[in-house]
Amino acid sequence: MKRKVVACAVLACVLAPAAFAGCTGGSVDASTQAGASPDAAPVMPVNHSSARFDAMGASGCYGCHGAGDNANPMLTGSVALPADHYQDGDVDSRSIDGRHLLCNTCHVVADGSEFDK
Repeated sequence: MKRKVVACAVLACVLAPAAFAGCTGGSVDASTQAGASPDAAPVMPVNHSSARFDAMGASGCYGCHGAGDNANPMLTGSVALPADHYQDGDVDSRSIDGRHLLCNTCHVVADGSEFDK
């Protein structure tokens, strides 16, 4: 029995990084948005498009950038969703406003790959 518990613990440690692979990295510098207007929405890093948004939609974005019970944003170091992205502009609603469910409408992928489809 003890071997099974140890084996499960080791397996969990080995697989845990894969569960968060879509949340790592992805910073985009200002040069990526060259020529964009100052009020343009930030671009979506390429690894976020396929790993998070395409797979899970807005809830994939919310998992890192949305407000939780203990933190806003939930993932330390990520940019928090603006209040106007929440239902009635209320962060405490924990619900994304319907107009903001298609994140890639405003937050285009950094390399423009979504336009190649």
